[in-house]
Amino acid sequence: MGGLRRATLAATAALGLAGAVLAQSPAPPSAPEPPRRNTVQELIEQMGKDDFSGMAASRELARMGEPAIAALATALQDPVPRVRYWSIAALSGMENDRVLPAILGRLDDDDALVRAVAVWHLGRWYGRQDVREAVLKRLGDQSPFVRGWVLKLIQSKRDTEAADQVRALLEAAEPEVRYDALHTLAIVEGPDALDALRRAAREEVSELVRECALRCTTVFDPQTPRVAEVLLIGLRDEDEGVRQLAARLLRKGFGQFFAFDASAEPPAREAAARKWQEWYEANSGKLQWNAENRRFQVRQTPSHSEEAVR
Repeated sequence: MGGLRRATLAATAALGLAGAVLAQSPAPPSAPEPPRRNTVQELIEQMGKDDFSGMAASRELARMGEPAIAALATALQDPVPRVRYWSIAALSGMENDRVLPAILGRLDDDDALVRAVAVWHLGRWYGRQDVREAVLKRLGDQSPFVRGWVLKLIQSKRDTEAADQVRALLEAAEPEVRYDALHTLAIVEGPDALDALRRAAREEVSELVRECALRCTTVFDPQTPRVAEVLLIGLRDEDEGVRQLAARLLRKGFGQFFAFDASAEPPAREAAARKWQEWYEANSGKLQWNAENRRFQVRQTPSHSEEAVR
């Protein structure tokens, strides 16, 4: 009887120990909770922190789509410009025509950066006449920065019909606006912009804009050997940096050098420039563009024997 009692007590103790061990064992793993998504309002607040946070929040709001439109329309009135321009980006990213009136309204924003962002994002709807007209009106914006972004949009859309409005900006007071206008003309008009480039190379008071006239000769499509006429003007520029650029582009585009030294005394520079002028006048009718080498080459005249074979 005593043995049975001892055995029962031992079994009870073993069960108790086993229970304690089981209590200490880790619980079976459960599925992790999905991360909590930020609410629309939290994301809008995040846009005001800095541009890195603003970009991330703007993208997330664009992915949300329809549920975020009303809150973003309200955010366009936020006193912090950063919130307003990232709200424009979010609405534009939805590719939803419902958001268009709200973005158009920001073309009159008090902040130049917000207006510029609105201009750029309206490029998504630039094919609509009402949108195009609203954007082109900002070519008269008081801020050169905003005008510059309108010109960039015209470039990206290759809007040849805007050329006359762009050409008017060549008389703008700010050199940076004249620079962007000249570059835009060269892109949208191609060789038809040569007259504007020649005039700028010869008459511009800003050496930066004169440099722009020379650089613009490289963006024409199709290319024309008449770009040499602009570069030859640059060889005689009063600014050494402009002369150096002209000589470099002539050498790269036409494969000729004629020992032109932009820092030499005027008589030596003029002698080399005349050699360039004479070479161009003698070969202008025989120059053809080699797309592979990206330079002009003199087309060889067939010899009499070759003509006879033909």
